[in-house]
Amino acid sequence: MSNNRRILVVDDDSEVRSLIAAVLSDEGYLTVEAEDDNEAFSVLKTTAINLIFLDLWIGEDESAGLKILNKIRKHHPDIPVVIVSGHGTIDIAVKAIQRGAFDFVEKPFVIDRLLITTKKAIEFADLKNENTKLRSNRIDADVLSIGQSAFAQNIAGLLDKCSTINSRVFIKSCEGISADSIAFYIHKKSQRKNYPFISFDCEMGSESVVDQKIFGTEKVYGCIENANFGTLMLDNIDKLPKRVQLRLLQFLQEGQFSAGERKSGYLDVRIIVGSRCLEGNVPDGFNSELLYRLNISHIDVLPLRDRRTDIVPLLNYYLNNSEVIFGLKSKPFTEESLTILQSYDWPGNIHQLKSVVESSLINALNKGEIDKDSLPAELTASAKDKLTSMNIANLITYPLKEAKDRFESEYLKVQISRFSGNISKTAEFVGMERSALHRKLKNLGVINDCRPKRR
Repeated sequence: MSNNRRILVVDDDSEVRSLIAAVLSDEGYLTVEAEDDNEAFSVLKTTAINLIFLDLWIGEDESAGLKILNKIRKHHPDIPVVIVSGHGTIDIAVKAIQRGAFDFVEKPFVIDRLLITTKKAIEFADLKNENTKLRSNRIDADVLSIGQSAFAQNIAGLLDKCSTINSRVFIKSCEGISADSIAFYIHKKSQRKNYPFISFDCEMGSESVVDQKIFGTEKVYGCIENANFGTLMLDNIDKLPKRVQLRLLQFLQEGQFSAGERKSGYLDVRIIVGSRCLEGNVPDGFNSELLYRLNISHIDVLPLRDRRTDIVPLLNYYLNNSEVIFGLKSKPFTEESLTILQSYDWPGNIHQLKSVVESSLINALNKGEIDKDSLPAELTASAKDKLTSMNIANLITYPLKEAKDRFESEYLKVQISRFSGNISKTAEFVGMERSALHRKLKNLGVINDCRPKRR
């Protein structure tokens, strides 16, 4: 666990600082020393720190550590702080714990006590960060397996397979489905789960900023080194600047890199990348060899419009868990509102569907069910547009048979789309025998337009 864990030791006594740093270094921890609060916060601005040892009595002020602790809790609340206390400041040390310090160690040190406290503090921070990340992910990767489509039935097995192997993974995602949460799911089920998971969006910043974030500088580690022995997720990989593409390719080939005069040494990092637009064909400006090296295992996340049979199961999932997820009591959709939901194209995919369920429940607080008027305006407007596209008002300009054929053709296109091309379910809904519906679709020329595309 000590690999890549950096511990900041803040003490104005250089001998004490060196003693703590030496003990921790012997156990494989990386240490940084600071004499006072100015040096400490300078370090925190530039270096990822996992734990801080903070002396209470700095300079002439026996409670200076409390003031520094308050500042750390305000600006770096996720970093655990262990107070270093002399015998005369035990009462203040207890007060520090009440203000958010993780624990305290007393001078003179018992080395075993120091190391046990270090291990517990870092484990506590890891667990806290993991829980925070799980809560912040708007979609859990498990939700992808809810539904009746071939995609939903197969995705869990594919994710589990990617978790058991150590190859790089390319996630072709879409709007409203987080490639980052899928990568985190894979990481937490892999053998690297006890090591760091670092995520970076390649679209966040200029070429120089992206380069420094990924590879670091002479004085500061970047994402790759911070993720050593763990997993690095690079989202929107298609936005990676050309020069950084070449550096990443070189790292994949050699397993190490240089940051100025500093050599990284050999690093063991699993890389998972995400993109919404890269396909098998390499776009202009993207290094083809890099893409081939990244695309070892491939996960293609289908949008909801291509797997409409999953819409109702997903709606039911969020309704059945509405009290836990939204804090709202569940209630059913009416048949009319359900039809609108099924025929909608869901450009925001599962994130949008989840938000729609929540807003619909809020709009229907004083109702026994979720009717059409409780749905967000964009859904009802979309349904109106679909009906308008059927040109019902213009049907009066055609002879009866032609008008009837045109109406049936447009009507059946909508229903076929609603049921993802499933003839049996469409036939059941419109009240026809399957064979009769199939003949009508063929006669009207609908079946070629709406049959699901093979992938």
